[in-house]
Amino acid sequence: MSIAERWSAMQGRRNAALDRARAAAELTIPSLVPPEGHTEFSELPQPFQSLGARGVNNLSSKLLLTLMPPSVPFFRYRPAADVSASLSDEERTGADRELQRYEDALAASMEEGNLRSTVHGALLSLVVAGNTLLYTPKNGENRAFSLEKYCVARTASGRVTEMVIKEVVDPTTLDPKVRAACQCGDEHLPANDGVKTVEVFTRVVLDTASGSPKHVWSQEINALPVPDSDGNAPEATSPWMPLRWKAIAGEDYGRGHVEEYLGDLRSLDGINEAILGFAAASAKVVFLVAPNSTLDADELQNAESGDVLVGNEADVTVLQIDKFNDFQAAKAIQDGLELRISHAFLLSSGTIRNAERVTAEEVRLQAQELEDVLGGVYAVLSQELQLPLVRRIEYIQTEAGNLPKLDSDAVQPVIITGLEALGRGHELQRFRDYLSDAVTLFGDEALRYVETEAGMHRLATMYNVDVQDLLRTAAEVAEDAQSELAASLMQQAAGPVAGQLAQAPQ
Repeated sequence: MSIAERWSAMQGRRNAALDRARAAAELTIPSLVPPEGHTEFSELPQPFQSLGARGVNNLSSKLLLTLMPPSVPFFRYRPAADVSASLSDEERTGADRELQRYEDALAASMEEGNLRSTVHGALLSLVVAGNTLLYTPKNGENRAFSLEKYCVARTASGRVTEMVIKEVVDPTTLDPKVRAACQCGDEHLPANDGVKTVEVFTRVVLDTASGSPKHVWSQEINALPVPDSDGNAPEATSPWMPLRWKAIAGEDYGRGHVEEYLGDLRSLDGINEAILGFAAASAKVVFLVAPNSTLDADELQNAESGDVLVGNEADVTVLQIDKFNDFQAAKAIQDGLELRISHAFLLSSGTIRNAERVTAEEVRLQAQELEDVLGGVYAVLSQELQLPLVRRIEYIQTEAGNLPKLDSDAVQPVIITGLEALGRGHELQRFRDYLSDAVTLFGDEALRYVETEAGMHRLATMYNVDVQDLLRTAAEVAEDAQSELAASLMQQAAGPVAGQLAQAPQ
């Protein structure tokens, strides 16, 4: 079976997910999953509201900043428990510093090229379609494939066993050797064809026969193998990463965020269309002239500003739509829909109540509540996007000789953003509440029982701030306090002596 035939066989299981993705894109950003048969010259459907697109852009940008914060590693390398236990305090401190340098170098390499923009495009597709395929080759030409361009097969536990990608490309962009071997040169294309394109199929399968699982891939054009297209990589460091927004047990494809709120988006789109129609009809000005009026209708229509006409004012009226109360009901429904959708897409500007006394604590609690909704999404993305991405970039950098290779049994990467950050946020709030309640119940005397150095380090951990070379130890603080006390005593003792000397006869 050729790869093209395998593509045709796998499309049937994907079509339901693709139809859902197109319905979600139509009400948000139609270009993410365009209608079937769409080309760059076709016109896309235009929704009657922009809240869906604004929500998708806001949520994907927030996810990007949370999962991959700029200039800060979203991962840490932690020694295994047995390795850490065998190290002395000095050795552990030195190892932490070396690992931190390694993390910074790896994070800096991720900022090179188009990786960040590619991940953002992948997150947009995830929010709308629930699925996307991230490809990170060694040459740095990272890409994100939308659902219409690939098919995937998974086990019941979600492990990927096969992927097939279909690309439509201009044959002139292919290597001459590939065009000749795959019969896609000018002499093989149909004559008088306005747009000459060829279909490139890529198949990736999971090979577990060798004992070490790996992804093996190859390409075909016109059912002919593409020269030098075969490749393989360990499963853990594969360049092919099929991502899902929400994983459903037993399903090959995930579900998108927009799909869960499709009913509200459709209702808002419909009611916006009705309101726009009502507004257009209300804006139309039509004059009614009484049948027996002495005023000529043509004269009224052609009259300029300042003209004088002979007639009775009561004979002329303006046609009005007496539907204001109905419009108010529609407006109330529209406001409710916008509020619910703003909540769903973490649009804080649409969820904070409109009042004079809105406290900062109320805003913070509202933001925390909205952020907690993404806990399950962070759990999926940490396993399917963040960890594989760290391992892949580490593999590329070590193969290129830019970074030393770490022993995977001794050191493992750990994700510290997303779900981990949510946990630290809740821990920080409990820490604040504990100290606040302690002072409220027992007064400032309660703070005397708090170990300042330990508290500062715990606070830094909750904020994910590196204070290794910033905070002073308790011994250093005590030494400075002792020095200040000694200086103060000397100054106090020197004061009377200086006064006596000043009063002594010269």
